[in-house]
Amino acid sequence: MPVINQNIVFCQEMLPKVSRTFAPTIRMLPKKLEVAVTVAYLLCRIADTVEDEESLSKEQKQQYLTLYAQIFKQKDRAKIKEFLKHIITIPDYNQDVYLMKNVPRVLSVFFSFAPEVQNLIAIWVVEMVMGMKKFAQSQNRHKFQFLRSLKDLDEYTYYVAGTVGHLLTALFAHFSQKITPAVVKRLEIFSESFGKGLQMVNIIRDMTKDLRRGQSYIPEEILKKYKLTRQSIFKVDNSEQAQRLFNELIQIAVQHLDNALAYIVNIPKEETRIRLFCLLPLFWAMQTLALIQKNTVALLRTGSIKISRRIIRIEFLKAIILAFSNRLTIHHYKKIRKSITALPAPA
Repeated sequence: MPVINQNIVFCQEMLPKVSRTFAPTIRMLPKKLEVAVTVAYLLCRIADTVEDEESLSKEQKQQYLTLYAQIFKQKDRAKIKEFLKHIITIPDYNQDVYLMKNVPRVLSVFFSFAPEVQNLIAIWVVEMVMGMKKFAQSQNRHKFQFLRSLKDLDEYTYYVAGTVGHLLTALFAHFSQKITPAVVKRLEIFSESFGKGLQMVNIIRDMTKDLRRGQSYIPEEILKKYKLTRQSIFKVDNSEQAQRLFNELIQIAVQHLDNALAYIVNIPKEETRIRLFCLLPLFWAMQTLALIQKNTVALLRTGSIKISRRIIRIEFLKAIILAFSNRLTIHHYKKIRKSITALPAPA
């Protein structure tokens, strides 16, 4: 088997090891688009691994992210060796680090793409990486600088996820004849929000886990609004304020996911596989928010809440059935939305 084919297989095999959510959905895409999205996702995941690595200082993260961005800005393969020289000393304690150390294999597939596809991916990977550099933090509890405002939160979610919405739209348009310039124009209105909504769900779901390891992406502004701190939020006496705080964050997430729905119904029905790729994470995200809202106290105590495999399967089957109909898709979305209380009616 040629080396490039071996590396494509490597990327496809690594995907489910670093993402349980996106691996099954990416596999639904048409073949050429599947490979491009797989590689794009892994390249973003590598940047995310640098940002999250606990053994690195803030300065090291910024240095390594700058190097990583230069690979795409300059198409300079020498920068790959320089990047590897720095990250090779990080212990192989999980699949994300293993992927990061095998970045040459992922990049070999990236550089095999047509120049136009390379550019579509590179633009948004660089944008994401430079944003991560801006928000890079030390893992030291005494040095971690928390987000101050909801505006900061919105900017952070743009860099780490809104960029992915733009990247996907660009790849969809390149590989689909049905997604015309007119369709792209409509999709671009909602693409950033699509990524932000899914990221907000991750932030809300992982809030307790993040807090316990000295991190938090919940802004000071909203904590002060409900007279809470990152310590007092765990107290039983403050459960009512905590619930209200969660409700506000959930409302922000749902506003973005309303736009994600608009994004999906603007994808031509003939592109069933692309619609399915987008529908599944949307339905799972909404079900996750509904579960969190009903179990806020439990989430604060245990640090972990996940929708059941039964719900995952049900939404999977519903997405397959509903993907052909905008009316039925919207109806099902609104049904889940109604189960999330204290939300204004969708526009």
